[in-house]
Amino acid sequence: MACLVLRAVGLRRVAVEDPGYSDWVAVDKAGLQRVPIPVDEHGIDVDQLIATGAEGALITPSHQFPIGGVLSASRRQRLVRWLAQHDGYVLEDDYDAEFRYDQAPVGALQGLAADRVIYAGTASKTLAPALRIGWLVVPPELVRPMDAELRRWKEGSPRIEQDALAHLLQTGAYDRHLRKMRRIYRGRRKHLLDCLAAELPELEIEGMAAGLHVTLRLPFELTRADETQIVSGLRERGLATEGLGRYSQTAEGPRRLFVGYGRITDSAIASSVRLLAKAVRAAQRHEVGP
Repeated sequence: MACLVLRAVGLRRVAVEDPGYSDWVAVDKAGLQRVPIPVDEHGIDVDQLIATGAEGALITPSHQFPIGGVLSASRRQRLVRWLAQHDGYVLEDDYDAEFRYDQAPVGALQGLAADRVIYAGTASKTLAPALRIGWLVVPPELVRPMDAELRRWKEGSPRIEQDALAHLLQTGAYDRHLRKMRRIYRGRRKHLLDCLAAELPELEIEGMAAGLHVTLRLPFELTRADETQIVSGLRERGLATEGLGRYSQTAEGPRRLFVGYGRITDSAIASSVRLLAKAVRAAQRHEVGP
């Protein structure tokens, strides 16, 4: 819906993070041209974004998906200046910023440029994906076209679920739930990191400060085919993970694995990491298999 509105107000080329969210059907169907921009531990490379001549961007600045970096203060300021100078727009996907463990909460980019940033939030990570509740905070001049697009898409949003969420917010139950889940996920993350340090101490771990996943940076000499083989081998052993190749539009950069800990039980972490270590070392020996 947001992509269709951006197209309607004149945008044609939008920057996307590489690696980044991989379901680009909505972007393509809206008639927007994707311009992949590399990301690192400081978020999307804003200078490269500007150099491409893109007119907007789709980004995850608070916890980059999937690498996990946070858009740095200097890059945020550079991006905000560019938006103001070129009347550009950014869609900010703030999908899991509520779960931050080692750092103070990161302010939304939307707070720096409310007239240029469409802010997207969701209850999928905090409550349940099946609720299908999300929201947009929209720049004033986009409210009317966004409302028209919303009416064209569907009759209305689920009222009962929205009332239930509003009740949780008003009574403080939502905040209590978040505090409880932060403690649970913090402990689970620590257990995962301890196991990774014991079994795979040579691998760099990224994105661990927030969210419900970490990424493992594999040895650079491994190819995307190796990454795919590791994932396939792990699935045959009953362990589901993903290679970041599926989230990248180029073949450049180091290979990485996406390791989620939101749903795994504490008791299964150690055995899963042992399987992961075997698969990684087998790939290094070019002996990947069940």
